[in-house]
Amino acid sequence: MAGCGGPSRDASGARVAETPHGSRGDEAVRQQCDGDGHRVVATDVNNDGVPDIRHVFVGDTESCVQFDMNFDGNIDIARFFGPDGHSIGREEHDFDFDGRLDQISYFENGVVARTELDTNFDNIIDTYLWCSTDGMLQRSERDRRHNGRSDTWEEFNDGVITEARYDDNNDGNPDRWEEFTNGRLSQTRRDTNADGTADQTEDIPTESSGTPEGALSCDGAQAAAMAAPSTGGSTPAATDADAGVPSATTSASTTTSTTTDAGVTP
Repeated sequence: MAGCGGPSRDASGARVAETPHGSRGDEAVRQQCDGDGHRVVATDVNNDGVPDIRHVFVGDTESCVQFDMNFDGNIDIARFFGPDGHSIGREEHDFDFDGRLDQISYFENGVVARTELDTNFDNIIDTYLWCSTDGMLQRSERDRRHNGRSDTWEEFNDGVITEARYDDNNDGNPDRWEEFTNGRLSQTRRDTNADGTADQTEDIPTESSGTPEGALSCDGAQAAAMAAPSTGGSTPAATDADAGVPSATTSASTTTSTTTDAGVTP
């Protein structure tokens, strides 16, 4: 399986989505979906003779499951499991079916710990999200200009924004700060001479601070909506239920499952 070099094919011949540039995950984890030398259980959801779900097992332990969401023979969603074969460690989504990943989520103890997003589908991660153990957004890092460099940093308390820092002059350092109280903008500070220290401060009256920002959870849809640019170009991420992920337990009357040896197309 390839990393940033381009799409590759798994042992069944299905295209595996390319990892976007800027991803901070362990690429070695993706090898868990390599069926070569392992048992693969495949399910044909739409009975067209091409498998749409593939479960890869190492011994009796499931290491990965792959989904073809639009029945084109290519992998759009992949879940990677921990040593117990049940706990999700990593999940990948290609939402626009272009063969490049748009969202990668990393799990700890069964919940999302952080997520990487490519919100404008240019194959470069532009949004990084960190999550609390109760599933609420904790902090974020964003590349608003889509030039490969983070320029916005945000802090949250129970999912409610408390501080935002911006690099408006593109020198890699914050030069504008926003403070929030109960989700409302309450103060802005600016560094106008690029010395790293704010030299202008403006307190924002409550009546001028607009509508309070609501709490943001780390589920895919809400996180992507927060991260999306203000001028389009992004499709909010969806949960598996929203995306219609085929169930691995779909009735046998409507699907065909096969167990194959490594390297044999189901």
